Amino acid sequence: MRRHGTMTREEACDMLWSLYLISGAPMYEAPDYDSVQPWLYKDERDNDIAAKSGVISALSIMDTKQMSRNLGIHEQRLKHLHAAYAAAIIKRLKSLHLPDFGKKETALKDEIIRSHPANPDGNVIGSDIKDYEWTHRWNNLVTFSSRNSMYHSYVSGFMEKIFVPMLVKYFPDQAGKVVKYIRKAGYGDGEVLDLIDRTAGYNSNTAYLYQGKSGEEHRKKLQQKIRNSCPAASRNANK
Repeated sequence: MRRHGTMTREEACDMLWSLYLISGAPMYEAPDYDSVQPWLYKDERDNDIAAKSGVISALSIMDTKQMSRNLGIHEQRLKHLHAAYAAAIIKRLKSLHLPDFGKKETALKDEIIRSHPANPDGNVIGSDIKDYEWTHRWNNLVTFSSRNSMYHSYVSGFMEKIFVPMLVKYFPDQAGKVVKYIRKAGYGDGEVLDLIDRTAGYNSNTAYLYQGKSGEEHRKKLQQKIRNSCPAASRNANK
């Protein structure tokens, strides 16, 4: 996609089908931390999550105008297709994330440690553990926790920051379409403007997303939050 020259129609079709297949491919089955068997995908780690992230990255650099000419279809159809791909991926990862898992993780680790025959009192685990079944259970829990954190970090740290600006670029002055795909990505009505705040922010390009009563109320709350966090600046502004 970054190479010089024009993509052929066949190449464009192949790419769109590839992105479609990767977007819809199932995620790895989650590690079972109650199982004494090793996780089937222990050598793959987060390759499935990274592949989904790669799709959104590819969409963000795609020239929809050039591709629409290559494919002979309206550019707007491509934009809707890309938005649907990205929304589906984000919704899937959001649905897998367990935000409260950290609260029970410590108790689960303590339970597994106490279950080891060499550590009946829950002592620190040594490096010479020979109980492979116990080790698999421990590794499954650590991997489950790691992947759970990745679902959130990939979405909030990367995907959201590409997704919302992409929607703003695709649908200028069409707030309904932007909100439509944000909802399709799994965000509730009360989360939409918060998401826009932390990704695209309020500026001349996004002002249309803050129109209406709810948008105005949200802006007032945001301004009050800023004043509360910076009281000195607020006092100076009011002089």
